Amino acid sequence: MKKKLIYLFTGSVLLLGACKKDFLDINDNPNNATTVKPALVLTGALNNTAAYTTGGSIFYSFAALWMNYWMTPGGVSGWYEERSYNFTTNWSGSTTLWGNLYDNLNDYTYLETQSKAGGQDFFLGVAKTMKAWDYQYLVDFYGNVPYTQASKSVLFLNPKYDKGQDIYEDLAKQLDTAANLFKTATVSPADATADIYAKGNLQKWGKFANTLKLRILLRQSEMPGREAYIKAEIAKIDANGFGYLGTGETIANNPGYINTAGKQNPFWAVYGYGVDGTRTASHGYMLASRYGMDFLQDNDDPRLGKFYNTIDDGKGSTYVSLVWGQDVNFDQTISTVSSIGKGVLKSFSQDQPIMTDFESLFLQAEAAQRGYISGSAQAAYEAAVTANFVYLGLTTAEATTYLTDQPVANWASNADKIALIIKQKWAAMNGSNDIEPWSDYRRLELPADMPISIASTVTTKKIPVRMLYPQREYNTNSANVAAEGSINQFTSRIFWDVK
Repeated sequence: MKKKLIYLFTGSVLLLGACKKDFLDINDNPNNATTVKPALVLTGALNNTAAYTTGGSIFYSFAALWMNYWMTPGGVSGWYEERSYNFTTNWSGSTTLWGNLYDNLNDYTYLETQSKAGGQDFFLGVAKTMKAWDYQYLVDFYGNVPYTQASKSVLFLNPKYDKGQDIYEDLAKQLDTAANLFKTATVSPADATADIYAKGNLQKWGKFANTLKLRILLRQSEMPGREAYIKAEIAKIDANGFGYLGTGETIANNPGYINTAGKQNPFWAVYGYGVDGTRTASHGYMLASRYGMDFLQDNDDPRLGKFYNTIDDGKGSTYVSLVWGQDVNFDQTISTVSSIGKGVLKSFSQDQPIMTDFESLFLQAEAAQRGYISGSAQAAYEAAVTANFVYLGLTTAEATTYLTDQPVANWASNADKIALIIKQKWAAMNGSNDIEPWSDYRRLELPADMPISIASTVTTKKIPVRMLYPQREYNTNSANVAAEGSINQFTSRIFWDVK
């Protein structure tokens, strides 16, 4: 904010000076630019989205634990809030997510404004799509948040809070607009280069916008009286003709990751290995959770060796896991417990998934099963599981065998198709986006047997249903945040969480 005010003041002084000497005012000074080309903003904004969301440590440091993928080892201090669920407005999970997402939104808002003024429909469509991405997560984390007055600090120093459902409904409209822009936009070679998600592929962007909207609509599936709205909104998706992300159409970021400090894949840089090949601290801190590993072992799932290493970071011959929240000792380290596997941690240059093809296919499977979209729910479900196998480095044949032979995965063997879809979605999303299973759990209470932390510090035996507003909001936007009332992580549900 201070920077923006300084820029405005400086610009005003320069403008007054120019009025006095208008005979010299024949060109803009290229060395004192007041605007930035959309292509330059786009690349940085997309890269930051990957680093702040699916590639960022905060996205995994609580949800991966709560969803029983990972567990912290013995001899390591910290994670009190994650283990106990007892966090405050100063907890890094709440404060960092809020700050990162709004920071990212400032870039997309600027991109939207500049591209709209310049008639650059491709950039405008991308800006609207990515704003929807960020705002959906803000609503999913916090509920009501600043929206209509956000990213307008000069006009609104203390932005009001909009209702989460109102934001969701507007995001659906924005994504419709984005998809229609992608139908008519043109992309130059230079603009395609700036697009580090889809290389200017308008069909892929249109499918991404539609799939993100489908995710937003499915969030509302349990709300009474919402079916007609959902079906009407899906009809608008059908009308634009793009469809949804399919097999092999993952949206991923890769600006050219290299094995240099600050330029590795962000997920690898946090949970993998340093430039010199030594493991990072977080790689040793996030080890296998019992529930996650047992599901794979008990069902002869070939993904076991992709999601987890054997003990001693793959040097051992056995798999060992920890119960979520258990008291740990100094013997329970990466030497004696399984770590994050090589199907998830592939290399310093691996693509960073934003929305995978298998997530999209699971969404389509659920939507088809509910009667929201046409097509075979079974076909979409089996394609989703298969795509996950391929993503991890397994074969389609291995996926087919698993889907046929294992009752836990076989379509015909499971009467509750939604529970089947969500359980396999939970299994697949390990290490690619752990927030989505948390959102599914809040929405559906599935998987139904998800364990609660057994830590002695747990006072409320329930997985939190939201984040708390960060303390800085109470300090700087006190009237508006106070109007939201008393917020509790166990009882103050997001509007779509009605079960």
